Amino acid sequence: MNKFELSFNIFRIPVDLFTIFLSAWIAFIIRTSDTLTDIRPILYTLEMQEYMYFVIIFSAITFVMMATTGLYSITVGKGVLSELYSIFSSISTSILIVILYYFFYSRDVFSSRFFIIALWFFTIVLLFVNRMIIRYIQSIFIERYKLGINKVALILGSSSGESLYNYIIENPDTGYKVVYHDKKFDQAKLSELAKSKKINTVILTKQDYSLSEQILINDFCDEYKLDFQYIPNTFDTYKIDIRTLAGVILFRVKRTTLEGWGSVIKRIFDIVFAMIFIIVFSPLYILTAILIKLESKGPVFYKSIRVGPNNKNFAVYKFRSMYQELCTDESDPKSIELEQKLLKEKGTKSGPVNKIKDDPRVTKVGKFIRKTSIDELPQFFNVLIGNMSVVGPRPHQPREVSQYEKHHKKVLTIKPGITGMAQVNGRSDLSFDEEVLYDTFYIENWNIILDLIIIIKTPLAIFGERKAD
Repeated sequence: MNKFELSFNIFRIPVDLFTIFLSAWIAFIIRTSDTLTDIRPILYTLEMQEYMYFVIIFSAITFVMMATTGLYSITVGKGVLSELYSIFSSISTSILIVILYYFFYSRDVFSSRFFIIALWFFTIVLLFVNRMIIRYIQSIFIERYKLGINKVALILGSSSGESLYNYIIENPDTGYKVVYHDKKFDQAKLSELAKSKKINTVILTKQDYSLSEQILINDFCDEYKLDFQYIPNTFDTYKIDIRTLAGVILFRVKRTTLEGWGSVIKRIFDIVFAMIFIIVFSPLYILTAILIKLESKGPVFYKSIRVGPNNKNFAVYKFRSMYQELCTDESDPKSIELEQKLLKEKGTKSGPVNKIKDDPRVTKVGKFIRKTSIDELPQFFNVLIGNMSVVGPRPHQPREVSQYEKHHKKVLTIKPGITGMAQVNGRSDLSFDEEVLYDTFYIENWNIILDLIIIIKTPLAIFGERKAD
């Protein structure tokens, strides 16, 4: 992190503390105003000095909670939704701690619940607003005055690298500027750029890099005091749990947070969300079924065999998007032969999972419901049954899974999902290895907030621009 970024992170601390005190002052002024006291008189005496003592305790606890949730981290940039959740979580926890403290030691402040609700509300809102303002000011300094720019040498090697390059070019306010890009590590050229201070960051986007290659680039960056960033391969996403046994230090690879209570929480969330979704969107289910029946003969739903955890097969329910006689049927060799022929002629991806562009088997209604992902809505019934989750890796067919390499099978650790991290970060534009990397990260870093963020981002991914259908 450069000095400019560090300065803004330090600047957030006094601004946040001022905002907390401002929120407390607003809550006090509103509660003691004539307008509110006429409606609900104050039945107790609360001195400003006593209230300020309460605010100081609340501010101290809040600062600690915000630091704990990473709001002052200088190594990881949070997204807007993630930052809002961290603020909400920090303030809510702080309020709860203060309530418990006063419950056991004093009851004066809590003669009015308004103070607590108002302080909680204004602190969350004002903290979020001031952080958005700081973000905006920071982007102005970056875009207009070129302060704190990360001058990047980008070593390309994957479609993610190309996407990263295009994103940086199209979004100058990110704080990154591509000075040099190539598909290989040209040490001589990069040495010239480093010596002349034209670069301060090297980003490696190859996912199949060797350890020796990574060490070479890392040593080069150490020599010239450059920041080194890279897209991780599958094993790099593993989390390590350190323990000792018989005086020996052991590193344990933590496969997933979806164990024990994590699986219980996710299952409850899936059931509740699926039931609400099906009820709310039942008119869309009915309309889609009618349109499918009007256009072509055959059943409304289509069952496709997919692979779940522990290589167990199950039937995924979808709205039928193809002509009935052309639907792929594992028991019908002709339909499989037709699909393989189309994959060779119009396949758009490489690897175990492929896509067919302008598939002639798809009906007019089918094209629309595929593009909008309406064809996947019946999978919420799979969620209720229990063989799918709302969020998880994409479910794949047995003949696709049969082509997996060993590290690909990580995605079979948990239930597949209707949407997932890969779907909201490129959808079918991703290579299969990139898709597996996203799903692996999700499996090892799952939490309920991550599920909510993915669900919120799903409509944007569906209706956003894509390179391929």
